[in-house]
Amino acid sequence: MRIILVRHGRPEKSDNKRVNSAGFANWVRNYNHSLVADDSRPITPLAADYGDYFTVSSDLPRAIHSSWVALNKYPDLQSDLFREMDIPRFKLPFTMGSWSWVYLNRALWMLGKKGRFESYLEARVRAKTAAMELIKIAQREERVIVFAHGYLNLHMRKHFRKKGFKQMTKSSDYWGVSIFET
Repeated sequence: MRIILVRHGRPEKSDNKRVNSAGFANWVRNYNHSLVADDSRPITPLAADYGDYFTVSSDLPRAIHSSWVALNKYPDLQSDLFREMDIPRFKLPFTMGSWSWVYLNRALWMLGKKGRFESYLEARVRAKTAAMELIKIAQREERVIVFAHGYLNLHMRKHFRKKGFKQMTKSSDYWGVSIFET
């Protein structure tokens, strides 16, 4: 069996402008609805090696569009199970770059701060469920390629290793490929 995790391409709406907490909430909404930027393409062609794999993606536009850009086909399966772990949005009284907000809010989230979004514990449980679902698909299809997200992929990788998959490659960059085999 073989499972290929691919992080989506760089989204159109991934700028790092300075915003307050309300502006950051808007930034997250735009980021989640964004397609892949026109100048973001895989470094190495993926279609020749993985075009005949069973294709899975999250249901976010940047993941679905990444499948189209990389393989010239839409995923065989799209599911919110494979969405990125939530980007928390806490109301804090200052302004900073959008990506600084992401890192600060994720750190608070990982420390247990809650809000109106998926908790870190819930996200980790979902990552395990997603990994187990991909293993079931791989048992049926033999070869699977998944267009998902950096933080989710990070958490799924450890579950593949625990289930006896050997990690052949690893990358968390945009278009990064992590390959697992049994």
